Amino acid sequence: MNELEEALGIKLPKKTKISYATNSTKKIKKDTIFFGLEGSNCHGSAYAEEAINLGACIVVHDDINLNAKNKKIFYVNNLENKIINFLNSFYEIDINKNYFFTFTGTNGKTSVAYLCHQLLENKNFESIYVGTLGIKRKKSKFDNSFSSKTTPDIFELFEIISSLNLNGPINICIEISSHALDQNRLRGISYLNSASILNITGDHLDYHKSISSYIDAKFKIFKINSATKLIDAKFYNLKKNYVYIKDNDYKITSVSNKNNSSDIFFNINEISLLECKFNILINNPPNGQEHFKGKIFKFSCCLFPEFNVSNLVFAICSLGFDHFSENDINDLSFLKLPKGRVELIKNIPAKIIIDYAHNSNAFKVLLNSVEQYFDNLIVVFGCGGNRDKTKRPKMLSQAIKSSSKVIFTSDNSRNESFSDIFADSKVGNKLDNVIAIEDRKEAIIYGSKLLGKNDCMIILGKGHEETQEIAGKFLHYSDHEVVNEIYS
Repeated sequence: MNELEEALGIKLPKKTKISYATNSTKKIKKDTIFFGLEGSNCHGSAYAEEAINLGACIVVHDDINLNAKNKKIFYVNNLENKIINFLNSFYEIDINKNYFFTFTGTNGKTSVAYLCHQLLENKNFESIYVGTLGIKRKKSKFDNSFSSKTTPDIFELFEIISSLNLNGPINICIEISSHALDQNRLRGISYLNSASILNITGDHLDYHKSISSYIDAKFKIFKINSATKLIDAKFYNLKKNYVYIKDNDYKITSVSNKNNSSDIFFNINEISLLECKFNILINNPPNGQEHFKGKIFKFSCCLFPEFNVSNLVFAICSLGFDHFSENDINDLSFLKLPKGRVELIKNIPAKIIIDYAHNSNAFKVLLNSVEQYFDNLIVVFGCGGNRDKTKRPKMLSQAIKSSSKVIFTSDNSRNESFSDIFADSKVGNKLDNVIAIEDRKEAIIYGSKLLGKNDCMIILGKGHEETQEIAGKFLHYSDHEVVNEIYS
């Protein structure tokens, strides 16, 4: 038996050639091995015959109820635990020799992971960012070709690492979505350098069905053994609900800018649109950093508003304080937020911010943080179709509370009509300062005409995206292009 056969515990037909591995029928090509695994809605074994017809040379599954007659379809006992050994052999990579810095939370995952990646590269470490924006290494553009998901599955992650042609391990700064945690998408990763829960508010309840299930999914990030476990202090006490955390070797470290007795306390001294200065006090350091107990570190950066400073603090704490100076102000002015994250558009004669916020709590945090810098806020946003409808009136309510004018427009309407989405959003809301304009470009143009000297238009929901999904089609669209066209 060769290494691949040993990893799976099966004997493959003679002359079997495997050139690719996946658990998605959408990615099957010639000589693919298809893994039929338990899914959210059904078992992947249901697609075994389809996989063969699409070109898979072999199908392996762990469905004891499947009685397949095709000799290319194999039942493998305990398949979940064998996948990692198979992929290690197939790609000739030991994935667990890499360094994982992981982040979950309703909001902020993209920003924190990207900031962590930049900090590592600034310290001359090999690093990649993996998440909503795609894959990024060094000065390359974001690559979205490997996965369409916030968190790639384990098969896609191997493909990503293999494509880098590395000579040694690399740091991986990765967003972990609640879906990925619930589905155990990164099965086989045995150790994390850091695991962070940034915040928890209700989202994706169309999938999770309840806030308690959503919270359960988030806390699964602490099931994986990790040296540094960080959590926003507001959610620290939730750990008592999870037995697996009590039995863990490493403690969870709380982070706060409200409670100065939290394990890690940070204080913002000065903040403006252009600069921020803040301190981090280490009351009870993460495991292995006990020598920093009681130390204060000083930092400067160009991030705003306050929640982005909080995101940066999580990135700093994830790396550990060995990388920063105790005696001087650590200048982090090189850091940039990802495109479409509280992005104040430059080189135009108006103040316009584009942001990816797409739930009511993200609206609240962003708008309440930004309004202090401007006389009036004009908010342009829409709600996604075929997603959690309970979010819609809450998002509109928050936009109304924090602005002088709301322009409700389309987002990714998918297979719902704009009128139905707006009807859901209107429930319980007073619409005196709300106007609906379905065409997103026209909505932004309309909003730009309302701007006074120290007013700001905030365009929410799409951020970096360059498509709109409408009636089953992906159409090219960019908030950035629209704004630049207005002021060109």
